[in-house]
Amino acid sequence: MATFSTATEQFRCPQCGDILSVYFSYTKLVQCRSCRSTIFLEDDAVRLAGKQSVLSDAPSLIVMHQPFSYKETTYLPIGKIRYNYGRGFWEEWWLKSEDGNAYWLSVDEGDMVLEQALSEHNMTMAFDDLGIGMRLDRWIVTEMGSATCEGFEGTLPKNIAIGSQYDYAHLSGKGALLRTLEFTPQGLEVYEGRWIDPFEIKKVVS
Repeated sequence: MATFSTATEQFRCPQCGDILSVYFSYTKLVQCRSCRSTIFLEDDAVRLAGKQSVLSDAPSLIVMHQPFSYKETTYLPIGKIRYNYGRGFWEEWWLKSEDGNAYWLSVDEGDMVLEQALSEHNMTMAFDDLGIGMRLDRWIVTEMGSATCEGFEGTLPKNIAIGSQYDYAHLSGKGALLRTLEFTPQGLEVYEGRWIDPFEIKKVVS
């Protein structure tokens, strides 16, 4: 049985004293499961940032802290962000795989994309430089928009606040490949992965 769900560190919530489990050393934000307080992690210390609104439940194949498998790999959902993009909302799940790697799973009305952050890339353009249908090497710009954070839960690798916004662009490639560009106040973030079939996601029974 996979042991990837074991937390690497634990802290006490400064608001209620419950245990805060951290699954990656670079985790920046934790929401306490008991009192819903938001906690910033700073150099092995914790700082209370206040309460955040609780996300309303939405039908989903993915459930926080319940492992699932996809193509013979098991993943544990440990964080979630919900974004509004005008026509509706999508959710981004932060996952830990059984081999210890981190992934993002974006879910939008049943469509799913599994991506990883690219720490190294050669993309330097601004959002306003892009346009639908533009070719960038082997990629084509197929979607552009603006997203607003509606809420979050669990543990996350970055600090985020309700109401924070960023522009994004989706670049499509061959074989269901997708590259996502996020233009944030901290700079350009690039993620790469592929569209996946939700019917291939299986619940892991312990």
